[in-house]
Amino acid sequence: MLAYYDEVGFKDWTHAETGAPMLKAQHPEFEMWSQGIHSQAGVSCADCHMPYKRVGAMKISDHHVRSPLLNINNACQTCHKVPEDELKDRAETIQARTSHLRDLALDALVDLIEEIKGARENGATDDQLAAVLDFQRKASFYVDFVEAENSAGFHADQESARILAESINFSRQGQVALRKLP
Repeated sequence: MLAYYDEVGFKDWTHAETGAPMLKAQHPEFEMWSQGIHSQAGVSCADCHMPYKRVGAMKISDHHVRSPLLNINNACQTCHKVPEDELKDRAETIQARTSHLRDLALDALVDLIEEIKGARENGATDDQLAAVLDFQRKASFYVDFVEAENSAGFHADQESARILAESINFSRQGQVALRKLP
C-alpha cells in the first residue's frame, strides 16, 4: 500500500508540526488477517466473529458481531479443544505483546517528530528534511496500520510484530538522517 501511495504522490494530510505528507491507514483488517494462521487454515471472519448458535432446533450464525473472546465456547472451542482460560490467555498474551511493541513504535515516532521540530527551529529547510519527513511518513503509516486493524495483533501476530519493527526502524533511520544534516 505504502509503495502505491508513494508512487502516486498521495497524502491524507500534512503533519502540522513537521510538514510531513501523512497517510491514514483505513480498515486494514482483511490485509492483516490474510497474513495470519486463521486465514491460512481457511477460517473466515464469520467463523470467529459470528459463530453458529442454536435457536430452537435451528443452527444459525450469531449476527451479534463481536470479539470472539466474549464467546470463546462457540467462537473458538469448536476448533480448539482446550480450556477457555487457556485460549483467552493466548489471545491476551499476543495482544499485550503487540501493544508493547506499538508503544515502542509510538515512542520512537514521537522522538523523531521532536527531533524534526528541533531541526526546523535550527533552520533546516524542506529540501534538507525531505528524506527525514519520508521516514516519518513511513513510520507513522506502519504503526497506524497495526493500530487501525483492531485486533491488537491477534489476526496476524508475527506480521504485526514485523510491521511495528519496520516502524521503529523508519523512526530511527530518520533520526540518523537528521544527525547527518549540515
